[in-house]
Amino acid sequence: METRTTSKMPNHFEGNLVKIQDQLFFYALQLTEDREDALDLVQETSYKALKNQTRLHNDEHIRAWLYTILKNTYINYLRSSHYRQMVHDTDVLNQYSAQSQDSWEEQPDELLMKKELHEIIKLLPGVYEKPIQMFLRGYSYKEISLHMSIPIGTVKSRIHLGKKQIRKVYTA
Repeated sequence: METRTTSKMPNHFEGNLVKIQDQLFFYALQLTEDREDALDLVQETSYKALKNQTRLHNDEHIRAWLYTILKNTYINYLRSSHYRQMVHDTDVLNQYSAQSQDSWEEQPDELLMKKELHEIIKLLPGVYEKPIQMFLRGYSYKEISLHMSIPIGTVKSRIHLGKKQIRKVYTA
């Protein structure tokens, strides 16, 4: 009678993990919108999966399990202080950039209108103020949605309703 040792048995888990790498990459690319970040995310997901493969009791559910690990890893990255610091640095950079452009290109009346607009935005209820400010700084709807942890549709609606309130102030 032939006995097989675990070292000679093919590891189906690792084989399945390798087969799903491309699908994980495309999902990660949708989330991150950056090739290098997507590759890092897939690598981190694979590492976590291999490290915790004993927790998967049924290989039939490996795809769902890996997608969940990938999504949770991405969410943890967004919540991390590294990501927040990166967003903060981008905000500071945008402010410096805007200030340098203001001093060279804009006329005093344009600066006054911008200042007036920002004062009006500050008077809006908080649910409208933050999305509009982020939108004016150049953030996409998706970035605002991720930062505020609300659906994209809600972001679009709040920006639209906030703009509507600003128009009322200007037309009154």
